[in-house]
Amino acid sequence: AGQHPAHLHGVRGWALPAEAYRGAGGESGEGESPGLRAAQLARLGPRTGDLLWDIGSGSGALAVEAARFGAAVLAVDSDPAACARTAAAARDFGVQLQVVEGRAPHALERLPEPDIVRIGGGGVPVVTAVTDRRPERIVTHASTRDEAEALGAALGANGYTVRCSLLQSVELDTAAWSERERSVVFLLSALRSDLAP
Repeated sequence: AGQHPAHLHGVRGWALPAEAYRGAGGESGEGESPGLRAAQLARLGPRTGDLLWDIGSGSGALAVEAARFGAAVLAVDSDPAACARTAAAARDFGVQLQVVEGRAPHALERLPEPDIVRIGGGGVPVVTAVTDRRPERIVTHASTRDEAEALGAALGANGYTVRCSLLQSVELDTAAWSERERSVVFLLSALRSDLAP
């Protein structure tokens, strides 16, 4: 096991708060709230033997947590700083993953076939490129209903059974019981239709 930095000593649990990943110099962005991450991980179900593509890895939080479940992870991001944050978060948590710097969908062309995919951005073109590779499960998110409908239609038209949930979370400051942060997002999860019950 790797040596964890002091701020990660004894860390347990999943969907850790964003602060756990900021030690690597990262900031969480849109689509990286712990609640959304927990739901994405639950829908993907990463496990040993899976290859996960995390497209738009951002802070590296989802990539690291999937690796902690035992999945092999390819974390793809076009931003060199995001790639560095993901690599640093992996080191901090003592997990192995591979970082791929590049813009999807072009960066995906030479990657090995994924079992599960989290799409953190890129819209319909990235969704379509991913469905062409036929992973078992795909999760993505949208900030508006129109965007969610477009992504859902692309998934459905390409052989996936789609579920969509509107997730809202409110982080409270327990000292004053006041609202600290609010997140509202559409979560889309897709299962390859030949595997759907």
